[in-house]
Amino acid sequence: MRNILLFTKLNDNYIKEIKEQMEGYDVLYVQNEEEAEKYVKDTEIIISFDFEFYSNIVDKASNLKWIHLLSAGADTLPFEKLKKMKVLVTNSRDVHKYQISQQVIGYMLMFERSLNTFLRNQIKKVWDRSVRVSELTGKTALIIGVGSIGEEIARLLKEFGMKVYGIRNSGKPSLYVEKMYTSIEDCDVLSLADYVISILPLTKDTYHSIGENVFNRMKNSSYFINVGRGKVVDERALINALKNKVIKGAALDVFEEEPLREDSPLWDMENVIITPHIAGVTPLYMQRAMEILRENLDAYKEGRTLRNIVNLDKGY
Repeated sequence: MRNILLFTKLNDNYIKEIKEQMEGYDVLYVQNEEEAEKYVKDTEIIISFDFEFYSNIVDKASNLKWIHLLSAGADTLPFEKLKKMKVLVTNSRDVHKYQISQQVIGYMLMFERSLNTFLRNQIKKVWDRSVRVSELTGKTALIIGVGSIGEEIARLLKEFGMKVYGIRNSGKPSLYVEKMYTSIEDCDVLSLADYVISILPLTKDTYHSIGENVFNRMKNSSYFINVGRGKVVDERALINALKNKVIKGAALDVFEEEPLREDSPLWDMENVIITPHIAGVTPLYMQRAMEILRENLDAYKEGRTLRNIVNLDKGY
């Protein structure tokens, strides 16, 4: 019997669907690496979130053909091993675009309307109408790492009357982006942007790719937003940029180390908004992720090209 191993606990109805869709396979949920070892030799498909993936199991998965991630990230996978084994990897890219784009808009509105300041004043029972408020209309945003989330952010920002620029490796243009650049180094609008938004995945090339090289080129009235991966940012450089007023503020959902350490100076900075890596959370998440999985299970059975194939050389 061929196995489909679930490293993630799914709703019973979802498991039933997978069993019905993949007749001829045993669908097994395993709670740890030891339990997975019992079934991995006959496993053809693994379904998991990247943060729940048991990388050590891959060495013993001699019949593994396909890994599907219910997450968009693939940071924890052993790419070199999987390349040698010729294992296909797909993810749930596109599942985050609505909730994360709305979170980014929320950060921006908080900064423009000084809602973070007013919330602190409310706690202190301070009535202060001298607090500066503004609007997004006419402002400029630069999105670093334009994928499906970046496209949706750009679409929404255009509705607010903003100019939107983007960076992505391919340089492929977007309907909602004024101009697309291929690298941060070549981006001549970085110094003009009121908001710089990172949605970069974590790879060997993106690690600490945002640091002094970016912050020192930004306006001192600009804001930095990170809803991608924490380790793409040199956090020490960001803290220095905020302390020294190189940039005006930051909104951060991801960090180099999570949970964010209690002694991090970011906690006490009034020009920083911190959320605990929840930008991608929504009650609709699994519903959307399952739509992608269903589509790929059918494609796999029929020998068709699967959706959201991960480039194992690039890591995303």
